[in-house]
Amino acid sequence: MDTDFFRAAVLDVIVPEDTTAELATILEDGADNVEEPNRLLPIKERDYLFFDERLRTLAVLQVPYCDEDALKAYLARVALKVDVWAFDESGANDPSIALNSPSREHVISADGFQGHEPIVLASQSADLGKTLTLVWEVGLTLSRPRSRNAQQSLVLIPSGVVNSPQYDEDDPNRDLAPFQPLEANVLEPMRSMAGPGANAPYLAVSRLERVLPVAQSHRHRAHIGHVHPRRWKAVPAAIARVRYNKSHTHTVVPTNIALLDMEIIPFVQVEAKVEQVDVSLKNGESQSLMPGFLPMQCRSGDCLTFMYQLQQVTHATSYTNLGLMNPNIDLLSIKIVLRIMVSATCTPVVTMEWTTHVDFTQALNPSYGAPSQPIQRSNRPSSLPVNGLITQPPVTAVSASLQPVYPPLFRSGLSVTFLSSNEPATIGRPFTWKVLLVNQSQGVARIAIIPLPRLQRQTSQAQTLTKRHAPKSSTASFHPSERRHTRNGDDVDIAQAIVDENVLYVMQHSNSVPPEADLMALTSELRIGPLAPGQCHESEIQMVAFETGTLTADVIRIVDLIKEGEDGVGAPGVVADIRDLPNVVVVEESDG
Repeated sequence: MDTDFFRAAVLDVIVPEDTTAELATILEDGADNVEEPNRLLPIKERDYLFFDERLRTLAVLQVPYCDEDALKAYLARVALKVDVWAFDESGANDPSIALNSPSREHVISADGFQGHEPIVLASQSADLGKTLTLVWEVGLTLSRPRSRNAQQSLVLIPSGVVNSPQYDEDDPNRDLAPFQPLEANVLEPMRSMAGPGANAPYLAVSRLERVLPVAQSHRHRAHIGHVHPRRWKAVPAAIARVRYNKSHTHTVVPTNIALLDMEIIPFVQVEAKVEQVDVSLKNGESQSLMPGFLPMQCRSGDCLTFMYQLQQVTHATSYTNLGLMNPNIDLLSIKIVLRIMVSATCTPVVTMEWTTHVDFTQALNPSYGAPSQPIQRSNRPSSLPVNGLITQPPVTAVSASLQPVYPPLFRSGLSVTFLSSNEPATIGRPFTWKVLLVNQSQGVARIAIIPLPRLQRQTSQAQTLTKRHAPKSSTASFHPSERRHTRNGDDVDIAQAIVDENVLYVMQHSNSVPPEADLMALTSELRIGPLAPGQCHESEIQMVAFETGTLTADVIRIVDLIKEGEDGVGAPGVVADIRDLPNVVVVEESDG
């Protein structure tokens, strides 16, 4: 009877679409649905799953009808299990072919849930007669597979093993069979001694004999069949990565800025809510630079960035506990909790957790200061140490050719910000840029801001050679027949030339490459200062555009007037060019 009972049993795994309702409510609502041929229960299921999701599944076991005592005895011999397998969907559309392919990967397993109390449903059909359907709620965490396939799918396969009664009765803690004599006691003469009393020592004879291996009895097991497995498409709900930026502020504690980038899945239209983002350092402190933003609502394709300040607290034994030899490397733990709103009743929760390493190694020369030796070198290596005797590092020199660079202006303690309007510019009409100057240095600042929307392009080599070998004077001006106006006499019949040919020749060759005229500055120069330490100043630069499209100014030149007056215009660090400027969007003037 046991063989027939378990041979008629069938297993199934169902992923209900409703993730919020109780199990009894889901079973009641499913009774009104149309039964599917390959499912034991008519419950509406989900279309796709998410990786890193805590999946709610239903393990279903259908057995022939029996009484409660017999059912409990049968369940005590059953071991149920649910396996999750991942495979590449692009290989084949048939699930059976995909399961037999070598590219499949085991994701997670869940077993032992048959020990919990199931929900039992009794039903009767013309084909199967009276049956009992047992339902367990099983939770699975869908970890990401190691293989990175283009189109991944998941298959949930239930399995059940029935152990034989002989195997279950072979228990070392079971009671002895009645009327079975005990083995002979080797310590029987010690029973008459006064010491042991009622607790006489006992040592079986078999303990002193040579133990022979006993052949184990064959374990009779039976496997429960399952319905044809279904395939679910699986996608990551979000893609996250972390980036680090070194902090340039001079602090005693090593500090990094962590930027946690997260992108919601773009090719499935869902709404998500970021409920929790935790970034913790193993041997340090983590402080959020964006507090108060959670929970955050977002949609498919949204890109989010969370900023954190990481400070390492160095100890003598901190890095040894991590198994790391470098004390500047620490362990960073990241946890992200998302709630995906697929529908009103389907709101799966995705939890992403991982750890990574953070390098707090400081730069050998963070201030990029000038060398302390009296001989200045133009190409100094960046790995030279900083001289601790210098209280304030001087500004690094720029080349004598006034090559535009950023560091001199930045290290001088002056910050210049250019702000453009959100509205597009119109052809022929002036537009304005706001200029904000902040003096963060220790001295008074006086600068000149010169906008250069278009720098003169360099001429080609052929044009340079043409200029080099061009005649310095016109032959017509020095020919004797053409110089009659210089003679004394009656033969002076030609007046003096109005325009000299030499001047025309030089003008034609000097403007061989005319500058572009798509963007022009109406403000030739801004002089700001004197500006005391800690003060700021706001001004404006006006320009005009003559072409439509997106234009970019070439450069805005900054001149340090104080240093120019002391060292001259060719001194290092006097001139710096800014090329990271806002774009100019130019449109046609509307008729209205």
